[in-house]
Amino acid sequence: MKKILNKSHYKFLVTELNHQRDRGLITQNQLDDIMTFYEEGSGLNFIRVLVTIGSLLIGLGILSFVASNWDYMGKILKVMSILGSLGISIFTSFKLEKTYPKTSKALLYLSALIYGAGIFLMGQIFHYGGEFTGAFLLWAIGVLAMSLILREKILFVFAHVLSVVYINGSFDENIITYSLIFIFIFYIGNKYFDFSKGITFCNNLVALNFILYFLNYMHVDPIYIGMSFFLIGFGMYIMNHKLNIDIFKLQGMIVFGISGLILTSKHIWEDLPFIENGNTVSIAFGVLLLIYLLNLVRKSLLTPLFFTCALILRYYFDTLYDFMPKSMFFIFGGLILLGFGHYFERIRKNRGGILDEKTN
Repeated sequence: MKKILNKSHYKFLVTELNHQRDRGLITQNQLDDIMTFYEEGSGLNFIRVLVTIGSLLIGLGILSFVASNWDYMGKILKVMSILGSLGISIFTSFKLEKTYPKTSKALLYLSALIYGAGIFLMGQIFHYGGEFTGAFLLWAIGVLAMSLILREKILFVFAHVLSVVYINGSFDENIITYSLIFIFIFYIGNKYFDFSKGITFCNNLVALNFILYFLNYMHVDPIYIGMSFFLIGFGMYIMNHKLNIDIFKLQGMIVFGISGLILTSKHIWEDLPFIENGNTVSIAFGVLLLIYLLNLVRKSLLTPLFFTCALILRYYFDTLYDFMPKSMFFIFGGLILLGFGHYFERIRKNRGGILDEKTN
């Protein structure tokens, strides 16, 4: 199976291989053999965007028409309108799959939206009560099944969004069970999309979101939540595996950096009963965090540089704002930002303009 690259990566690969061929390191036949393993992705296609927006507008028009005449329709007519719209959309999508694939996909996305709207409308027709999260659960299950059966990446990502709404809507014991099932399927389902980096990014977001809501549901104190995410982020950053490790490192550093900045607050440490002076602990933690970040910056890593900048500015604003003349405060703050900006640019230039996290 060919590996699909976005346009910029594909162009870079072709340019580099042509350069190595011109240098005599590889032959034209070797170049052609290598390129048989890669394929240029379609990227953002104007026609696809156009027909997708068009299908969404049609869907909104249908829903608007149904809503405006809802009170005048009987139950049978209401149900037939929902099922009919969904059936026509799905049938037309499959009918146009070979001749007009972009239009077919747009109608498939429309079908997913009609399916979700139909769930809510069915609940209204038959006066079904309960939490609104139940409708999002059914919607997520349906979209997830469609995405895996048809191997449709956009619907798979949409299922992630629906699952997050479901998780965040009303956290309880049932949601914990269903959420863990969703997360398991998301990571396993990544195989159907050749372990896409974007899908892995979404997998991790859903898992991190679940952990946050689970800790809040268990009434864990903010200090322990901050420490938990600090350790989770650090673990994501340092562990070695084969599942898009660069995505794990990037997200791990983001989680590690944000939670680290939160833990530099003296107030959060004072929630611990055995700590009286949170300022001392927060400063000590901040110094250790800064030393570690600077060590990563020495390796020309850009994400740690961002958090190093944020940490320094955090202490700069917190410490000097009330003591320095405002003009000098802003001048020195601007100089700090300019210095970091210059360093960012120099690292970017040395790495060929690539801003992603390195995988060490």
